[in-house]
Amino acid sequence: MSQPLLAILPLILTFSLGILLRSWRVFTAHDADFLLKLFFYLCLPALILVSVSTTTLHPGLLFLPALSIAIILITFVVGKGLAPVLALPRRTLGVFYSGILVMNGGFTFPYVLSAFGASGMAQASLFDFGTGLMVFTFVYYLACRHGQNGSDQRQLLRKFLLSPPLFALLVALFLNVTQTPLPPFVFNWLSLLSTMTTPVVMLALGLAFKPQLLRIKALSSVIILRMGVGLALALLCVQVLNIHGITRHVVIMMASAPSGVNTLAFATMEGLDKEFAAAVVSYTTLVGMVWFPLYLYIAT
Repeated sequence: MSQPLLAILPLILTFSLGILLRSWRVFTAHDADFLLKLFFYLCLPALILVSVSTTTLHPGLLFLPALSIAIILITFVVGKGLAPVLALPRRTLGVFYSGILVMNGGFTFPYVLSAFGASGMAQASLFDFGTGLMVFTFVYYLACRHGQNGSDQRQLLRKFLLSPPLFALLVALFLNVTQTPLPPFVFNWLSLLSTMTTPVVMLALGLAFKPQLLRIKALSSVIILRMGVGLALALLCVQVLNIHGITRHVVIMMASAPSGVNTLAFATMEGLDKEFAAAVVSYTTLVGMVWFPLYLYIAT
């Protein structure tokens, strides 16, 4: 077995442990919410600050956020064309859009970190910066538009501006560009927090895993659009732009990631179809658990 596959085996085992702990009633699916908040507000910002601030970022890599945005917009156009054929209820359609557009960077980061180290993580964070911009603006707007209640635009702007991962990335980029190192004790503290990223994310995904067959046609469409079309667009981009090395792998993996947990979060916040949202996140995650190890095996 190749070294990258051996490196990600603990991820699969931790995900499985989350499922077992829920089945043994040690934890419930609701406990995943706490772990995901811990990841979003603490682990991910720490990981971004440590990896991005210390990695050499060539100016040529700054196209990664734009590439992420372009892939999301193209996927939306394809999904928009397919939506009338599916004829989904309004609340389910909102989940459909979120499901095909939100790339689960949180799921992908542990794989990238295990296989490609800090350099790969820094590039994945840059790619995810573009995703974050779209998720907390355009995608959230779509969720609000299809929800049962109106949305406060001021609150939306506040959520976007105060997003810890986005703020951490901006700070890390500033430190990197100005070549300003973090104080040793701060760096060590953030490094300690960042080590929780992998177990927290994989346990949370295991606890939240609920594979229910709901609206099979729509569910299949989400999987194909999010992961299949995302993969096709990534392959096209890396070929046309002549992208090689770690950057090539990062673009392919990030673009073909499962649907993000924000799909479920937006459904809860805006009164969308939560059952369908849970099915979307669960099944795309299941596909991702097979796809990423397979890709790393082929790539290495």
